[in-house]
Amino acid sequence: MPEFITVSEFVAETNEDYKAPTTSNFTTRMSHCRNTVASLEEALDGDRGVLHKIKKSVKAINNSGSSHVENEEQYIQSLDKFGDNFIREDPEVGSAFLKFAVFTKELTALFKNLLQNMNNIITFPLDSLLKGDLKGVKGDLKKPFDKAWKDYETKLTKIEKEKREHAKQHGMIRTEFSGGEIAEEMEKERRLFQLQMCEYLLKVNEIKVKKGADFLQNLIKYYHAQCNFFQDGLKAVESLRPSIEKLATDLTTIKQTQDGERKKLTQLREVLKCSLQAEQKDDAQSKQNAGYSLHQLQGNKAHGTERTGMLYKKSEGLRKVWQKRKCSVKNGFLTISHGTANTPPAKLNLLTCQVKRNPDEKKSFDLFSHDRTYHFQSEDEAECQVWISVLQNSKEEALNNAFKGDQDEGENNIVQELTKAIVGEVKRMSGNNVCCDCGAPDPTWLSTNLGVLICIECSGIHRELGVHYSRIQSLTLDVLGTSELLLAKNIGNSGFNDIMEADVSTQEVDKPNPSSDMQTRKDFITAKYTEKRFVQRRYADAGSRLHALFEAVRTRDIFSLIQVYAEGVDLMEVLPLASEHESGETALHLAVRMVDRNSLHIVDFLAQNSGNLDKQTAKGSTALHYCCLTDNSECLKLLLRGKATINIANEAGETPMDIAKRLRHTQCEELLNEAQTGKFNVHVHVEYEWRLCNEDLDESDDEMEDKPIPQRREERPVSCFVPGSGPMQPNLASLARDAALMARDKQKAQASSMMISNETYGSLGPPGALVVPNPPLPPRNPTKGSGPNKAGSMETVGRQRSSSDPPNPHTPERNQSMYVLPAAPPPPVHKRTSVMEPKSHSAKNAPLPPLPPPTGPAPTPPGVMPLPQIPAAPPFPPAPPFKTSPIPPPVPSHQNRGPKSPTGVKPKLQRVKAIYNCSADNPDELSFVEGEVIVVDGEEDPEWWVGHIEGEPERKGVFPVTFVHFFTD
Repeated sequence: MPEFITVSEFVAETNEDYKAPTTSNFTTRMSHCRNTVASLEEALDGDRGVLHKIKKSVKAINNSGSSHVENEEQYIQSLDKFGDNFIREDPEVGSAFLKFAVFTKELTALFKNLLQNMNNIITFPLDSLLKGDLKGVKGDLKKPFDKAWKDYETKLTKIEKEKREHAKQHGMIRTEFSGGEIAEEMEKERRLFQLQMCEYLLKVNEIKVKKGADFLQNLIKYYHAQCNFFQDGLKAVESLRPSIEKLATDLTTIKQTQDGERKKLTQLREVLKCSLQAEQKDDAQSKQNAGYSLHQLQGNKAHGTERTGMLYKKSEGLRKVWQKRKCSVKNGFLTISHGTANTPPAKLNLLTCQVKRNPDEKKSFDLFSHDRTYHFQSEDEAECQVWISVLQNSKEEALNNAFKGDQDEGENNIVQELTKAIVGEVKRMSGNNVCCDCGAPDPTWLSTNLGVLICIECSGIHRELGVHYSRIQSLTLDVLGTSELLLAKNIGNSGFNDIMEADVSTQEVDKPNPSSDMQTRKDFITAKYTEKRFVQRRYADAGSRLHALFEAVRTRDIFSLIQVYAEGVDLMEVLPLASEHESGETALHLAVRMVDRNSLHIVDFLAQNSGNLDKQTAKGSTALHYCCLTDNSECLKLLLRGKATINIANEAGETPMDIAKRLRHTQCEELLNEAQTGKFNVHVHVEYEWRLCNEDLDESDDEMEDKPIPQRREERPVSCFVPGSGPMQPNLASLARDAALMARDKQKAQASSMMISNETYGSLGPPGALVVPNPPLPPRNPTKGSGPNKAGSMETVGRQRSSSDPPNPHTPERNQSMYVLPAAPPPPVHKRTSVMEPKSHSAKNAPLPPLPPPTGPAPTPPGVMPLPQIPAAPPFPPAPPFKTSPIPPPVPSHQNRGPKSPTGVKPKLQRVKAIYNCSADNPDELSFVEGEVIVVDGEEDPEWWVGHIEGEPERKGVFPVTFVHFFTD
């Protein structure tokens, strides 16, 4: 058996030879070195073959897995489509199919991630090893060693030959030579041999590490990836388990219902078979009585109630020709398109029609209306039968709906269309085309309390965080109310990530991508949402954060609110206000007091992210008490959706229900009753200025041609909104207005797409965009007085701009949206109401009082900016006592249009903003451009005021009130 040399022996022998070449025994171990290299080469060749097989197997697994993923995706698409088709006839069964599609999609995403991990962890290192260190065939690695050995043998043979000849010349014969004799002459070749042997052992050692320890380390990583795959899959299974258990119970009921239908159909079939012979006998009589009849056979329910396609219709003229027309059946109506595109289609109500098959032509049928008979023909007999069934089914459906008398159907349709339009607008917002956390395209899951869109993979991790961090809903599977889209419409992925991921690049953290594994996503999402690790800190201490919270609510700035929330402020902490309605108010109390149709999202954010909605003021009032005091039903909906407690009493012993009943705020009372009885719908609709773009709802061109479009600004100025001014149900007029505005905007898509929306002052666009002319100037009467800057001589006629100005200019109203709550009177004594008693004032009957000037600043903590003062409220008139009391004086109105003449006590300076360009026609008039701020100094008459440009007191004069807009300082 050949002898070998170990690495340690080779190192020792080589060191000894290097120190004392004449006395070393290295030359005797060189053959052992050669045997060792040959043995190692055999082993490497065997490993090379095995590793090639492993690589081939992994590649085959990856390819088959990719094919499996593709097949799974096709299965998901088909299942999703199947569920959508089922939704129409059986929503419960259809939603079950859609849930299975979502579940399979989650598992497929996990499996796809596992395959990618296998490719990265196993395939790539193997490929690198086989194409690098183990590249080539057997013997390639030891070629330099073999060459050094051959050179050594050649030199040794040559030296021995020379020494024999030299001995022969001197008459001696030599057969052996010692190593010491030739050590010096062979030193170079021996060193080269040792070097190549050392190089070979180094390469073998490196290969041994890569194919051994490194490969095992990669298998450990893949083991962890497999663990994550099975754990995440188990979580997906567990999340679906409640739905499966409920579905298993429901399927029994569904099957029983279908068995009952099948039994009835079988009985009907027998009856029809028996009656068929009698009908054939009376066929001739049936032809004569082909007119309208009261009773009609049922259609095949499998064909549904809706259909669109082409039919041949016989003309009514003398020629009686068949004309191909597009027909559609939907919602109990048959729509027949005309040959010319500009002519509106004919629309027939199937409730007043009867369908009968033509006995002479099997692929034709007739439709009898109250005044005409329509003759239709299809491509074949089967299609004819389908059309007849669809028409009969649609008629039956319309008849059933008519008998049900669902009064809310029109309203629900409007709400559904509005919700669909809002969802479309949210999807078009900046950054919402990709997942907020990993960048995956087309996210369909919404975090309702944060207003961001995420993908299905990240949504599972959000659910693990808990609803106190993120509340997840599906835009496609769940039925959402407009209240759940408030934050999504006002935040969006880009704005949210500008705050929550501001320091990602600074901290050198890699954000997940669509192909990242679940653990990577989980680590990032946990750091982002629970630890808020990537937020830039702008406030040094708790006092400054509390001040920033107050400012964010006061200015209705949602992103400032998110910033201070991300920095960890307690949203339910008492605000140190200078002048509150009640001491001990929180940000939620303040937001409810200040809310209007444009700031509901501020209340929604606080309600969903505060945790405790029952915080009381010093007088025991919760935010629900504030809502009922101001009849603010929209805020009340948001708080009830957040599970606010409704039976908390204030220091006067009144619950929110007591206040609503006492003040006769019926909307609040009905909402609270629904919450008490468990009938409150959390997917509630709210009245809000959605300001949707132009591609949400649609009307036909023909309808638009018949409707006069009022000439007004693209976005009207924000008006003062009195909460609770509508009926209990969603305001149909408001919904219809939103729908009409969206329809009109779509008709003006080309113009309005170039507009820049401005929430308060209208829309500004480039040249060539839709331009609204300035209103005409009001006539100016010089006899009513003049301002301090009035010239000596004045015109005695009214001022007019041009005949192109629109008629009926309106004066803009003040945008007063800071509400001051009435003080809560003591609870009334239960007695009969006298006829002479006055009704208590509410937000419905009288506007809230204006804000009085601030009194004095309260002390602020060091390092914190002083807070703006919120004026205190005048007391609310008390409840009527036992005897009749006189009617209290009316509450001051918001409609005080402007300052009086500058004589007398000087009021606080009023500031207005120009909404049009104005060029002076007279020397005493003020010229200004749109957007400039004017300080009002006095009033010449109700239509003309005196003022100067803010910051430019030399630019002063009179100006028309209709050219400016009020705003609150």
